[in-house]
Amino acid sequence: MSEEKSGGGTVGKLWRKHGGGYYALLVIGTFLYLEVTSLVDSIRGADGVQDFLLSEALSFAIESFFNALMASFWPLMWFRWMGTNAIYWALGGYAVWATLIAVALHGREKKLRKELGL
Repeated sequence: MSEEKSGGGTVGKLWRKHGGGYYALLVIGTFLYLEVTSLVDSIRGADGVQDFLLSEALSFAIESFFNALMASFWPLMWFRWMGTNAIYWALGGYAVWATLIAVALHGREKKLRKELGL
C-alpha cells in the first residue's frame, strides 16, 4: 500500500517514517531503566556478596523477562511514574527525535533524489 493511500495525512506519514524507531528507542530506554533499578534494589537488599549473587542468579532471567514486558508498555509505565507530565516528555522527545532524524536524513535524501533524477 502506498503512503498516500495508507491514511493519516501528514501526521500518519511522519509516524510511518520516524515513529516506529522512536517507540523502539523508548522501549529500550525504559527497559534499561527498569533493569538498572532492579539491579540497584537487589544490591541494596542483599546481606552480602554471596547473597546478592545467589539472588541474582535465580531471578535475573525472570526479572528481565517481566522488565521487557513492562517496557513494551512504556506509556503506561511513564504515566505511573510521572503522571500527566509523561505526555509532555513523550511529545517533546518525539519533536526532538523527528527533528534530529530529519536533519540527519536531509543530506542523504537530497543526494538520493539527485541520483534518481527526482
